[in-house]
Order: sequence, then structure tokens, then C-alpha cells
Amino acid sequence: MTDCDLCGKGIPTVIPIRTFPPLLKFAYPEGVWKGLCETCLDSAQKTYINKGKNETVCRRGKCFLCRKKGGVTPVELQVPDFSKGIVKKDVPVCSKCLESINEAYIKFKREQLEEAHEEGRIHGHEHVHEH
Repeated sequence: MTDCDLCGKGIPTVIPIRTFPPLLKFAYPEGVWKGLCETCLDSAQKTYINKGKNETVCRRGKCFLCRKKGGVTPVELQVPDFSKGIVKKDVPVCSKCLESINEAYIKFKREQLEEAHEEGRIHGHEHVHEH
């Protein structure tokens, strides 16, 4: 089991997101990997899409993923809570991390479609027309 780096939910696997923490840019110039659950990935990707339309960027704050200061956008998360079930919470994420999330979202959805397509062929759901 591993935990989502945004909401903390324990799940078997997470979706990898590349972040670029300013304090680690010399030690890890290619970035540092974080992991998100599918719910957080979807929510952050929606924020990325809406950010271009609304430009709701807050200058103050620190990115929850890479710890970069300033230029963050609030991402609404559904955080699991044992006493209340699910609690909605806003977490600040910088534009560079949102771009990485968008790239990971596209890759993840493409892989899901490919898997579904392959499973369809494995189980004999492919239609063959005989003439």
C-alpha cells in the first residue's frame, strides 16, 4: 500500500507525477516523483483546465507538491476522514505541477483506453465479419 501525496488516501498503486522542488533542483535536475490517486488526479486536472479560463492564481502560498512559494492555484480535494467520511479541502498547487498533472492525466487515460481495448480482444469481443 502507498499513500496519495495530496489527500493521503492509502491505495495499492498511485499515478506518478513529476515535480520539480526548488530546494532539490541541483540534486534531482530531472525532478522528483510524487504519486496521486485517481480522484486527486481528476480534480487537479479539472483545475488545470479551468485555470486557463478563470486565471484564479494566488500569489501567496506554497505548492503542496513541490514546496515552491508563490503562484499557486487552489485544487479542491476529497480527503478521506474516518469520522466524517469525505471532507472537501483546497490545497495549493503551482502551475508547473499542474502541467505535470495534466501530462500524467493524459497518459493515464490513454493507458486505460488501451487496456480496455486489449481486454476486449482477449475476451473475444472483437467482431469479425464473414462474407
